Amino acid sequence: MELRQIRYVLAVAKEGSFTRASQRLNVSQSAISEQVKLLEGRLGFPLLVRTGRGAEMTEKGRVFLHEAERIATDIMHLEEIGRNLRSVAVDKVNIGMISGLANALVPRLFPDGDWPANMQVEIRTAPTRVIFDELFKGRLDLGFAVAMDPDLIPSGLTVRTLFDVDLVLISPTGSAVAKGGGPLDLTSIAEEPIIMSELSVGYGLTVMKLFGELGISPRIQAVVDNIETIKVMVGSGLGHALVPAGAADQEAELGLFKILPIAPPHAITIECYRPRVGLSRHKELLYERIVAGPDQDGGQDRDHDKV
Repeated sequence: MELRQIRYVLAVAKEGSFTRASQRLNVSQSAISEQVKLLEGRLGFPLLVRTGRGAEMTEKGRVFLHEAERIATDIMHLEEIGRNLRSVAVDKVNIGMISGLANALVPRLFPDGDWPANMQVEIRTAPTRVIFDELFKGRLDLGFAVAMDPDLIPSGLTVRTLFDVDLVLISPTGSAVAKGGGPLDLTSIAEEPIIMSELSVGYGLTVMKLFGELGISPRIQAVVDNIETIKVMVGSGLGHALVPAGAADQEAELGLFKILPIAPPHAITIECYRPRVGLSRHKELLYERIVAGPDQDGGQDRDHDKV
């Protein structure tokens, strides 16, 4: 069974005529008739019957052609994918990052809008645990997350420290906290509802340690796995949250909530994680550019192994 046979018989069925199908496909009517007969012979039953007005589908033909059209559409979609892939870069790098890092990380990924012409990037925003799991399974080439206790980092990963990002507090616009201005002493919001990220790893764990150092037992209103949801919840007046500086600037400019610096100041350290297995040459060059950053001093890789 050939795809062109299916295309020909579908054209006749839609046009209701061998003549009009011939004109539509720019193929001779005899060629269409021959291929339709070959297909019917292979199937063992007629798909079309000629009438005085053209051609009509048989009952079996109607059922067969309904499925044939779906399959033909899928094949055409595959052809389109193939055409697109021909123009895709020869190398693809898979990157994972925790939410809230785009403003700090994207300029490092694309300095001055520059990107290697022979590479495609796929960026996935996910919680820290998911990023570590995907790195361990080889589904990510690079992962970006908050600096972790070495005991919490899966074995087989190489780590490079990148940069620090200050934490800021975002508060509902009408709240007393927002009206008070800043810098804000975090101990003053001990009784306020707090929206948190994952508590036992990554960014959320860092924030919990900060509260602990200040002797605060935060009133945790909700725990979510991404900063986008945190921002929506704060904007809805459900609580306050600590987020990386730059992660909420656009929403604050729109008046959805207010950004306040905190006292004492506190920063989180962002690290780049990667499997120890070698990357392609293009990916290695990209990695070196990312970890070097604007100051061209990216430090040294650190391996993490469980004993």
